[in-house]
Amino acid sequence: MTAYFIIISLLAIFFFSLKKQEKKNTEEMSQILKSFIDKKFLTNISEDFKNDYEAAITNIIKQDLELDNSIEELREYKKELEVTYNSLLTKSKQLEYSNQVLEQRVASLSNINSLSRTVLSIMELDKIISTILDAYFVLTGAKRISLYLWEGGKLINKRIKGEINFRGELSYPEEILEQFTRQDFKKIYSEMLKGFSITPDEKIIASPLTVKGKELGVIFIIEDKSKLIKSDEETISALTIQVAIAINNAQIYSDLVIKERMSQELEVASRIQKRIIPKKIKHVLGLDVATFFEPAKEIGGDYYDYSLLDDKIFSITIADVSGKGVPAAFLMALGRSVLKTLELQGEQPCCNVRKLNKLIYPDITEDMFITMMHSKYNYDTKMLTYSNAGHNPLIVYNKELHQIETHSVKGVAIGFLDDYSYKQGELKINVGDIVIYYTDGITEAENSKKELFGIERLKNVILENYLLTSREIKQKLLFEINKFQDGCEQNDDITFVIIKREE
Repeated sequence: MTAYFIIISLLAIFFFSLKKQEKKNTEEMSQILKSFIDKKFLTNISEDFKNDYEAAITNIIKQDLELDNSIEELREYKKELEVTYNSLLTKSKQLEYSNQVLEQRVASLSNINSLSRTVLSIMELDKIISTILDAYFVLTGAKRISLYLWEGGKLINKRIKGEINFRGELSYPEEILEQFTRQDFKKIYSEMLKGFSITPDEKIIASPLTVKGKELGVIFIIEDKSKLIKSDEETISALTIQVAIAINNAQIYSDLVIKERMSQELEVASRIQKRIIPKKIKHVLGLDVATFFEPAKEIGGDYYDYSLLDDKIFSITIADVSGKGVPAAFLMALGRSVLKTLELQGEQPCCNVRKLNKLIYPDITEDMFITMMHSKYNYDTKMLTYSNAGHNPLIVYNKELHQIETHSVKGVAIGFLDDYSYKQGELKINVGDIVIYYTDGITEAENSKKELFGIERLKNVILENYLLTSREIKQKLLFEINKFQDGCEQNDDITFVIIKREE
């Protein structure tokens, strides 16, 4: 009994001890778990758990720190994502706007390209201006437009679209205008801006029209400030370029048309002039005759003429009209026609020249005149009678003396004085004698050194070739002139007549 009780008592003590130990362990485990949560080390840990506990809590603290770092990184990443998103959203809106602007520019360029093809196919200036101004109203916010062009030193208003009362125009001497720079023209246009009346809500733009440095004019465009956008300015700039090109092309075309018409007229005048020059003859009344006529341009102011008035009188005339081109050729034709009519009256050369001067003097302008050597050769007397109206003297080879002489009488050019009495000279032409009628196109022919052929070279050609025929002397003279010029451009009409008495 006592033993049983002892056993029972021991068991009770054992179980009590176990329970006490279990409670202690439970409390310890609870502290351990709490330290895990609080991430704090416990110092009073049983030796049995101490190593595992320290390893476990160290690992937990490390992982917790890593987790905190990861969370912080995630927060930073989130912020970056938000910034990136906002940036992308902003750029998306900008891109959408840029795309709209680009579409507008593409549409504008397409319209300008179509307009360019249209206006470049038009060669009438008025139609080009009308088309362009309409385009400004369609493609920009233009309310009113005024277009000016330079014409002969004047800035002229060519067209206004919309209500604009100002039509100021400017004028400069062309020699001064040629010295103007781009800045000078801009100053002119800036000053003109002040003449336009605009409201505070409006803006006026001056767009100069220039092509390759050539100043054509200016376009003034008035728009509402509220409607003026950057694309308008770009469109206006692009349109201005097209306007300038189209206007320049139209002006060039117009100039070409005028030049073509003038060229055709000159060609007709040249044919007429060549027809009124008499046909070449070799021999008449015992004279060997050679002639040459070469205008510097299409038509010239020189002419020669001869005619057999009867069976013993041979008329020879050479003349030089001041100037060149159509006016000179017209005056030459007039003088020739009047003189041929006067010759039919059978009067002396001095009388013919005097009447010619009196008849055409009223029709000659102050800057024009005619120099002339008019003569008649009498087969019976072998006398050459001549009258000089300010022309070059006759060059004569005297075979008997074997020398070159000059023969002339004083007289003013036709057209200088209203009524002038011309003098008359006479010259006996012997067999072998040579007479040269010429214009200053020979003596004033130039070489590259600006030296003149001169009268002495002309005399030498005659003196050195006196044994040749008139035709051969002519060829020698032309050869020497060409040799002297050595490729230099002919700057004046060259005309001459050579007569040599054969019998």
